[in-house]
Amino acid sequence: MPKQIATQEDLKRIDFLKIKENPFWNKTTEKEVRIHKIHVYPAKFPSLIAQKAFEYAEKNNLPLETVADIFCGCGTVAVEAKRKGIKFWGCDINPVAVMISKAKTSNYNIQKVKALGDVIIARFVNKEFVVDYDNANERLKYWFYEDQYKDLAKLKNAIEAETIDDEYRNLFICLFSSILKASSKWLAKSIKPQVDPDKHVTEEKKPADVLGLFKKQLEIVINAISEISYNNRLKPNIQTCDVLKVPKKAFADMIVTSPPYVTSYEYADLHQLSALWLGYANHYADLRKGSIGSVYGTNHIENPGLLPTARKIVDYFKDGSQARAITRYYSDMRKFVAKSYGILKQVGVVVFVIGDTEYKKNYIENARCLCESMIDCGYTIVEISKRQVQNKFLPSHRDENGKFSSNKADRAIYSQEYIIIGRKN
Repeated sequence: MPKQIATQEDLKRIDFLKIKENPFWNKTTEKEVRIHKIHVYPAKFPSLIAQKAFEYAEKNNLPLETVADIFCGCGTVAVEAKRKGIKFWGCDINPVAVMISKAKTSNYNIQKVKALGDVIIARFVNKEFVVDYDNANERLKYWFYEDQYKDLAKLKNAIEAETIDDEYRNLFICLFSSILKASSKWLAKSIKPQVDPDKHVTEEKKPADVLGLFKKQLEIVINAISEISYNNRLKPNIQTCDVLKVPKKAFADMIVTSPPYVTSYEYADLHQLSALWLGYANHYADLRKGSIGSVYGTNHIENPGLLPTARKIVDYFKDGSQARAITRYYSDMRKFVAKSYGILKQVGVVVFVIGDTEYKKNYIENARCLCESMIDCGYTIVEISKRQVQNKFLPSHRDENGKFSSNKADRAIYSQEYIIIGRKN
């Protein structure tokens, strides 16, 4: 690969399939801190990539006063930036993600966390709280047996009654959110919302113990906080918003982020329990609104003037909802790349992590599409590398219709992903 790719003609000469893995992006001597694991999150960004991105900056004498992540998810880059004493700005359209990110990056007094946990448990056990199950959200009634729903409502009430400080309340709300799937009929580690047939309650089989799950998760959270002990008071700026609507310009030295994949709006459904319990949505499908590539709630797709590879991919699908969604995805991604360029300071650097995949038996060249958009927006690409996907809760297969599948006999996807580094000119 040439030392830099500055034009579309330069890019055309690159055979992405022949790009070799770079071990630099695969290995680290650092053990992942436990704070990253206090809440399960689909497609969680690997902490080692953030660590290696900061190492890359140091090796190349790049300033690192402020790092940004425009798709910050559950806050992996935010945690690693705080650990390094680097200012962080990030956003995500998903309020569940932002809630988790803030919980992971706040400073806590461990004794206060323990004391609040004890008080919340005592209130749950001793205080009467009337729960109107009959008028509960129908989707939550679908996912939870009545006893579990009532216990969760009591627990949430106890948390809200006993936590006054915003940061501590958010921490315990994150803890509450983290036990929802285990408390429900949800099939654990499923890549799509589905009921676990083994969670059917019988006389011999007791339903999930909400208080027991809470106590166990509280211990995990306490251990994670005790381990990390941030030695700085930096407060990452993390917002629930569409980055396209953020007016800030030229404030970041580096962006480290992983853009959503085609049909990434499917992930929105995986957050429905938390979103419904915490009042972020009244209907689970509302979570798709505003997601990249989602046509939910709109019939209008503007003419985006797609770049060549994106146009070729859209043409595979002719007309219909899939073509509209994919058209919307690539139109949105072009806008996000342009926005990332504006966010960076002069000669700032972006590190994009993205993988190719298959959909409806067609190979989707996400990495090439992203590179075309980067060059079109003014970036010079200084590195394209591959890394092996490891320890990542991602759909690993698709069935013959292109839907996420857990069947290992179906087509494998996401075995590798690309690290694409661009420099602002």
